[in-house]
Amino acid sequence: MPKPFSEHERQIIQQNLLDKGYDLFCAHGLTKVSVAELAQAAAISKGAFYQFYDSKEALFMDIVEEAEKRYRLELFQLIDQPGPSMHARLHAVLERAMSLWHEIPILQFFASDDYNLLVRRMPPDRLQEHMGSDQVFLEQFIDSCRSAGIPIKISADAFRNLLYALLLLVMHCDDFGEGLLNGTFDIMLKLVTAYCLGEVPSVPIIID
Repeated sequence: MPKPFSEHERQIIQQNLLDKGYDLFCAHGLTKVSVAELAQAAAISKGAFYQFYDSKEALFMDIVEEAEKRYRLELFQLIDQPGPSMHARLHAVLERAMSLWHEIPILQFFASDDYNLLVRRMPPDRLQEHMGSDQVFLEQFIDSCRSAGIPIKISADAFRNLLYALLLLVMHCDDFGEGLLNGTFDIMLKLVTAYCLGEVPSVPIIID
C-alpha cells in the first residue's frame, strides 16, 4: 500500500494541482486536458490525483472559483476609488470588470463549448452552489456601491443581465473587429452606467 501523504505534502500537492491545472486548462481547455496530464504536471501518480479530486471537472471548478475570488476582490477595491462623479466612478468599475475578465483566461471558459461538458459532469448541487455564489456577489457588489456613494437603482437580476450584455461584446471582439468593437462597447458602457444610476428613463429588462 502506498505511503499516505503527510499534511504538509498534501498542501504542496494541492497547490501544485491548482497552479499546474490553471496553466493546462488555460492552454488547452477542459476537454483536451486529461487526469494523467494533470497528475504528471503536479508530480504525482494518476491514482494519487483521486485522493484530492473525484474528477478533473472538480479541480477545474476550484480553479475557476479561486480566479473569481481575485476578480471580485479587485472590483470591490475599485468601488472606493475617488472620481469626479458617481457616473465616472461606476463607469470605471464596470470598464475594469470587462477588461479584467478578458485578462483572466480561465474565466472565459464559460463562453466556450467546454461549458456543456462541465454541466454534464458536475453534480447539480455543485453547479447550483456556484451559481448561488454569483448571485451573492452581485448583491454584495450593489450594496457596496450604494454604501460608497454610487446609488445603483436596479435589481441584482437586472444588473446581471446588463453585465452579460457587455460581456457578449467582449467575447465576440474578433467578430466585430477592434475598431468597431471599441466604439460600440464605449457607447454600451455609458448607457449601462447611466441606466444603473437612473440617469435614463427606466425600461423593463426581461429576466429569464
